[in-house]
Amino acid sequence: MPLIPAMFPSRRLFLAAAATFLVTQTAGVSANSGRDTIDVDARLSQRLLKEGATQRVYLRIGVKGRQSETATPRTPSNISLVLDRSGSMRGPKMQKAREAAKIAISRLGAGDIASVIMFDNKIDTIVDARPVSDPREFRSRIDTIRARGNTAIYAAVEEGARQIRRNKTSQRLNRIILVSDGLANVGPSKPEHFEALGQRLGGEGISVTTIGLGERYNEDLMSQLAATSDGNHAFARTAQDLTNFFNQEFDELLSVTGQEIEIIIRTRAGVTPLRTVGRQGRISGNETRLRLNQIYGTSEYSLQLELNVPASTASGIKDLVDVDVRYISSAGQHRTITRTVSAQFSASDADINASVDPTVMEPILELQARERSRQAIRLRDKGRIDEARKLLTENATQLELGQKKYRIKSKRLQQLQANSRKSAASIADKRKWNASRKQFRQEQSNSYGASTKY
Repeated sequence: MPLIPAMFPSRRLFLAAAATFLVTQTAGVSANSGRDTIDVDARLSQRLLKEGATQRVYLRIGVKGRQSETATPRTPSNISLVLDRSGSMRGPKMQKAREAAKIAISRLGAGDIASVIMFDNKIDTIVDARPVSDPREFRSRIDTIRARGNTAIYAAVEEGARQIRRNKTSQRLNRIILVSDGLANVGPSKPEHFEALGQRLGGEGISVTTIGLGERYNEDLMSQLAATSDGNHAFARTAQDLTNFFNQEFDELLSVTGQEIEIIIRTRAGVTPLRTVGRQGRISGNETRLRLNQIYGTSEYSLQLELNVPASTASGIKDLVDVDVRYISSAGQHRTITRTVSAQFSASDADINASVDPTVMEPILELQARERSRQAIRLRDKGRIDEARKLLTENATQLELGQKKYRIKSKRLQQLQANSRKSAASIADKRKWNASRKQFRQEQSNSYGASTKY
């Protein structure tokens, strides 16, 4: 039933009530009985759109694991630890890598499966995939790892995947955790090789988390492998950081509440999808499909789609988008959650501007900042230092202006702003830039400690 303006004492109150109406999404009935283990929030970047005008707007879909107040069984893990033992890992690095691996094993139980692989120019599986029923056996074998040789990262990840496949099911979280401090110098060694490897493994439902240790590893290679497989990437400046990252990794792994997530977005009323932002998706006609390997209770995935709304649609109140989220719950159930997103159209530019949603615009600002930092890296790699410095300075400025414009208070965006200014100031210093470059690659990836992932 349409809302009647005469029901409200003023036009502004009418618009406020309409805006409240718009952000209420329709929850669909789940495909199976039982309780949903994820939450889905779908909304537009503006609660009010321009009446009678063709316009572009962002749709944001937030997907997060639901935290239960009662004890529920977690998704069992199928983990492969892949540890660099090349010569550069000698000393504290190797010691901390062993400690971190043993911490990982201590976080698992008899219902979980793990394997341990060490590599230099040769690959050795020191523990084949098996239930973690005797952690002492894992720990004693991890203690035998010693540094030597070169770095065959590609083959080591392939062996990790082989171990995962032995027990891979949709009822387990399938994850490779790679730790390396060096460059891939045996076998495939280019970022595009690892990007393709990550895409292949991610397509199988196997994610790869990569932790680069120190300032010698190839951050392009490591971040691409993680990003294309739906894993995390972290830059561990010191050996001590490894322990923290492993704990954070397992905090996430043990909070998984859904897997094999497929998001299907269908537009109505002549609205057309233009592009996904922050994650690759498949657009066909009025339908867009996105996939995630897993959903955590510790962070939210934010998925963005830019839409074109035609002038012929821009009047009254209309349903613009239907969203279906299909997934496998931690109990192994196939489930579906449905949301419908509506729009109210207004002739008032002031009201439209006031209706911008900071929850949607915050990830857009971050993703725009990520893209500018990628461009700055490309310029700096080509020796165009002044241009790279200018772009990083602009990045910091745009982040500051965007937060003011959209009334956003975000520690994450403030940190990105500070990092851009700091890197712009030291960009000519080769050693400092090496660390800044790795920091940027981590910021451009899904990383630990971030409440939002893309």
